[in-house]
Amino acid sequence: MEIHILSHVEAIIGILVFFFLLFLTRKAKTWKNSKRFGPPPPQLPGAWPIIGHLPQILSDTLDGRNRINKDGEIPLAHTLGALADKYGPVFTVRQGMFLIAVVSSYEAIKECFTTQDKNLANRVATCSCKYLGYDHANLTFANYGPYWRMVRKLVVNNLLSSKSLERLKHVRISEVESSIKELYTLFVANEAKNVPTKVDIGHWFDDMMLNITVKMIGGKRYSQVNNKEEEKEEAERFRKAFNETMYYIAIVGIEDAFPIPLLQWLDLQGNIKVMKRIADEMDVILQRWLDDHTNKRKNNNDSNDDDDQDLIDIMLTELDKDDVQYGYSRETIIKATMLTIVSDATHTTAVHLIWIIACLLNNKHVLEKVHEEIDTKVGKDRWIEDSDIKNLMYFQATIKEVLRLYPPSPMLVHEALADCQVLGYHISKGTRLFVNVWKLQKDPKFWPEPEKFLPERFLTTKAKVDVYGKDLEFIPFGSGRRSCPGITMAMQVTYLSIARLLQAFDFDLPNNDPLDMTEGPGFTAVKKIPLEVVVKPRMLPMYYGA
Repeated sequence: MEIHILSHVEAIIGILVFFFLLFLTRKAKTWKNSKRFGPPPPQLPGAWPIIGHLPQILSDTLDGRNRINKDGEIPLAHTLGALADKYGPVFTVRQGMFLIAVVSSYEAIKECFTTQDKNLANRVATCSCKYLGYDHANLTFANYGPYWRMVRKLVVNNLLSSKSLERLKHVRISEVESSIKELYTLFVANEAKNVPTKVDIGHWFDDMMLNITVKMIGGKRYSQVNNKEEEKEEAERFRKAFNETMYYIAIVGIEDAFPIPLLQWLDLQGNIKVMKRIADEMDVILQRWLDDHTNKRKNNNDSNDDDDQDLIDIMLTELDKDDVQYGYSRETIIKATMLTIVSDATHTTAVHLIWIIACLLNNKHVLEKVHEEIDTKVGKDRWIEDSDIKNLMYFQATIKEVLRLYPPSPMLVHEALADCQVLGYHISKGTRLFVNVWKLQKDPKFWPEPEKFLPERFLTTKAKVDVYGKDLEFIPFGSGRRSCPGITMAMQVTYLSIARLLQAFDFDLPNNDPLDMTEGPGFTAVKKIPLEVVVKPRMLPMYYGA
C-alpha cells in the first residue's frame, strides 16, 4: 500500500492559506472594533501578503538599509527610534499573523503604563519562552494572572523585599570583597612580572553577579577556583548553558510569527532543537541544586535557621510538596524561578556595570569628579558602606545618567490581553507591544542635549527623578505592574560594587585609541566590543585582604 505524505512545500502552502483566511477574519474584526476603539495605528509600508514584515525582521532591514556591511547589525531600538521620527509615536509592524505596536513618545508610554497598564500586562509567547522558560513558568515570561501574582509575591517577599535584602546583605558584601581581592591578587602577580594588569572587566562583572545571585538563591559560588574537579565541571557546564540560554532567549524565528505545532515540528531554522538541548542541560544542573537542598532538609529534619535559608529553602517551605499549582509542579515552579533570578539579575546588571566603566573611561573628567567625591566623603582608610552612598550625590547622578543613555533593556515587550486605546489608536487584543525606552530617554523635550553624558542633569533639573518608574520620562527598569521587581537589589549591588571598585582602583585603557561605544544587537543593550581595562590599586595593600 502506497503511503502518501505531504511534502514540506505542500504543508507550508496549506499553512499559508489557513493564515490568509485567519488574516481576513481578523481584518473584519478590526474594522468592527475600530468603531469603538478608534482606527488602528499607521502601519510601516513594505509588508508582504500573509507574512507581513517577517523577511525584514529576520534580516534586520525594517528601515530599508542593508546590514551586510562592516558595521554589522544596528540595535533594534535604534532602528525603531528612527522609524518613529518618520511614522509617528505609535506605529505597527506585522510579524506574520501578529501585529507589533511600537510606542516611543512620553505621552504614548504614559498611557501604556497608567490607564492601559492592566490591558497591556501580558507577555509574548515565543518558542524561547516555552523551551527555555519551563513552558512560561519563568516569572519574566509568565502571562499576567494568578500564577504570575503568586510567584512574584513569593520572590518579592522572600528575596527582594527590604527585610530580605538586609538579611542577605552579607552575601552582596562578601562577593564584592572577594571579587576585588581576586583582582588585586592578579595585579600583584602581574607586577612581579613587570607587566600591566589588563582585565576584561565585562567577564569580571559577569563572574561577580553570577556569584551574588547563585549564592542568594542556591547557596553556591561558581566562579571561584574550586578544589573539587566535579564542582569545576559543573561550574563550566552551568556557565556554558547559561550563556547559550541568554543568547537564544532573544531569538525570533518563523515559529514565533506562525505559532502552530506543525511548524515547530518542522523546525525550519533548527533553533528549537538547540533550545531543547540547552534546556535539558540547564535542567540537570538546577535539579541537582534542588535535590541537594531537599536531601539537606531531610537530614536536618526540615529545620533550618531562617538566617541561613536561601531562596530554594524558602520555596520548599512555602510550596506544598504534592500540590500542582496552575498546571505546574512544585519542582517546575522552583526551577523556573531560580532561572528567572539568575538570568534577570546576572545578565542585565552586569551589562549595566560594564556601561558605567565604559562611560567613565570615555568621560575622564567625570571619573575624576567621582574619585574626588569618594576620597573627600569617605577616604582611603576604610571601605565604602551602603550607608555612605546617600552622601555620594555626584556618584549617584553618574549611575543614573548611564541608565538613561544605556538602559539595560532598551525595548520592553508586552502583549495586549484586551482591546484598548493608546493615543486614540486601537490596540487589539493579542497585539505585541514594543516600548522603546532607548528613544524615550533621549527625547530632547525632557533631556536637553540628549546625546551628551551629563550627570549634572540629575543634580539640577532632574534631581527628584528616580529609577522606580514613577517619572515616566525615565524608566530604565520599566514601569507599572510588569516593572522589574528587583530594582532595589540591582541598585544596591550597582552602588556598592562600582563605588568600591572605583575606590580601590584607578582605571585606564590599554592604548590611546578612542573607546568604541557601539551597542550590540538584541533586546539587551550589550556593549558590542568587550571592554579591556588596565587597573592599578589606589589603597594600601592591607585593605585588599591579600
